[in-house]
Amino acid sequence: MPPNISLRRQLLRWLLGLLIPLVLLGGIIAAFWADHFSNLAYDRALLRATLALTDQIFVIDGEVVVNLPEKALELLDYDKDDVIYYRVTDPAGDTITGQADLPWPEKMPPPHAHVYYDAEMDGTPVRVAAYALPLTGTSAQGIALVQVAETTTKRDLLADDIIFAVMLPQVLLVLLAGALVYFGVRRGLAPLADLQRAVNQRSHRDLSMLPLEQAPSEVRPLLRAMNALLQRLQQSIAHQQRFTADASHQLRTPLAGIRTHAEMALREQDAARIRRELEWIQTGTLQLSHLVNQLLALSRVEPGSGREIAMQTLDLRELARDTTAEWVETALEKRIDLGFESAVETARVNGNAMLLRELLANLLDNAIRYSPPDSKVTVTLGATQGSVQLAVEDNGSGIPEAEREQVFERFRRLQDSAPGGSGLGLAIVREIALLHGAEIVAEPGANDHGTRMVLTLPLL
Repeated sequence: MPPNISLRRQLLRWLLGLLIPLVLLGGIIAAFWADHFSNLAYDRALLRATLALTDQIFVIDGEVVVNLPEKALELLDYDKDDVIYYRVTDPAGDTITGQADLPWPEKMPPPHAHVYYDAEMDGTPVRVAAYALPLTGTSAQGIALVQVAETTTKRDLLADDIIFAVMLPQVLLVLLAGALVYFGVRRGLAPLADLQRAVNQRSHRDLSMLPLEQAPSEVRPLLRAMNALLQRLQQSIAHQQRFTADASHQLRTPLAGIRTHAEMALREQDAARIRRELEWIQTGTLQLSHLVNQLLALSRVEPGSGREIAMQTLDLRELARDTTAEWVETALEKRIDLGFESAVETARVNGNAMLLRELLANLLDNAIRYSPPDSKVTVTLGATQGSVQLAVEDNGSGIPEAEREQVFERFRRLQDSAPGGSGLGLAIVREIALLHGAEIVAEPGANDHGTRMVLTLPLL
């Protein structure tokens, strides 16, 4: 539907568009019946004149004669609207009286029968009644044909009167129906106009539900969908507000620490103390840089970021193996045994290689960061029916069962977790998993010791 056509206009066009063809059809039917009944009435009058003329036919000494009084001739010759023609022919076809050029019927009627037919006299349409008069029992044998014709002026006038009498009420009825349809559609769409005004009068901060009580039943599904959208928008805005507040708090803390230690370093005279303050500033800067990078990564993958994620076919086994190899040096610095095991030779999935590396990197960072020295972290890859499972398992302190769902929330950290984390790594992991139609869960490690993060992706 073009944007400049309203629903009201569409309804009016459809409803009135159906009425107008009905009126035209009614006009065609009225014209047919008007012509039929006008012909029927005047044909009967024409037949009566023909029979009256038949009564004046006699046979004298074997000759057919017509005894027409002068008054009868005047009646046949005069009509205020039409021209009258007549003819009487003997059995031989010779004209006894009347107009000899009056056209013959295409088919002669049987004795004592009549026919009606259309013809022309001097280029003018005429209607003709012909009656076959048998002359048996007289000295003249055969059939005399009596014809009376008249022009169609009266018939046309009567047909026009009938059409006008029939069509005028129909046209008035259509006009009345059009007015009623217009006001009916306007009245029926009034709740939509009220809803439009109610929405236009709202503040941009008002995200309360739209009322359903006064809305028509046809509009309620749309309103329910809009209310569901408003509810999701409320949740999204509340989520963003919490995220902004938490991010501000998380950024404020390291910035305040860096500022405090910088001021202390400026006041110190002892080189060793100055170095210690600078080392703390360096540590705080690294933490702040890690937090900012995590925030940027989260902004790239969260819903509503407006960025299109390019998906392609890739080998998850190769990606996981290469990413794990990149973290070996970091694990060795903490004396952690980092390994990779795969039960499949290839695992082809549809995904974004950069984001999946980011996901695995966050899982490895968490596992290495929160595992004690001389522990073990293992990345495993296995396939089930129609899906592949990528797992990162450590033998650290583990996650309490009550908090395994909550650790995927933003800025959610365990109470006894080591310092340096941002609380965003697992939130990023969950958003990337959702973008890939995957599922990420936190499970206890082997023998209920440590944590096992399991990502399940559909296989191609």
